[in-house]
Amino acid sequence: MRLLLLALVVVLGVVYATMGLRFGYLTLTETQMLNASGTNTYHFRTLDGRQRVGVTGSCQVRSGTATLRLYDPGGTQVAGQRCQKGSWSLSVIGGGREGDYTLKVELDRYTGSLNLNETREGE
Repeated sequence: MRLLLLALVVVLGVVYATMGLRFGYLTLTETQMLNASGTNTYHFRTLDGRQRVGVTGSCQVRSGTATLRLYDPGGTQVAGQRCQKGSWSLSVIGGGREGDYTLKVELDRYTGSLNLNETREGE
């Protein structure tokens, strides 16, 4: 039993040091993160050029950074925001062309909480 607990502690230590720990599901619930690194990608589809898509929410940062970038169907960045130490509200919304929009959330040793809500505007 002690060996199993030791193995669990070692695995958690390795995950914490490499990818960080995340509790929650970004875009569905508020997500708590400890030393999180890496990139999460989300896709939004519009069927009309008058639609706008993206995310709103907030971030509470104790250390590290989170960078949100929204790309249009052509691959051009249309919106972005960076969370640094402190409390921030987020609004990363874009539109103008129909097709698939891509949101990339890049985490760099991020410790804190991130609360994102999918937003759709227009027809």
